[in-house]
Amino acid sequence: MHTTTIYRTICGMLEFQCWFCGEGIERSDGDALMIGIESLWRWAEGTRRKDAPYQNIYVHSRCAMDRMAGATMDLETSVFGEEE
Repeated sequence: MHTTTIYRTICGMLEFQCWFCGEGIERSDGDALMIGIESLWRWAEGTRRKDAPYQNIYVHSRCAMDRMAGATMDLETSVFGEEE
């Protein structure tokens, strides 16, 4: 398992850093995201192994809404606990 993640444990508490803005993510951002990244084709073909590389990134909910708009679709607002 390979994860290049930006988090630390300090005195038993986890700290996460937003992939986009670099600021810490507070627990009060209840809709913050953890996004898993791995090979699309290994996943689609069912050929991924237990030790296949992947990466988790962490994102503020506001940064995700502002910066993760696609060319033909947006993230579903239900991911952020909002009604569509």
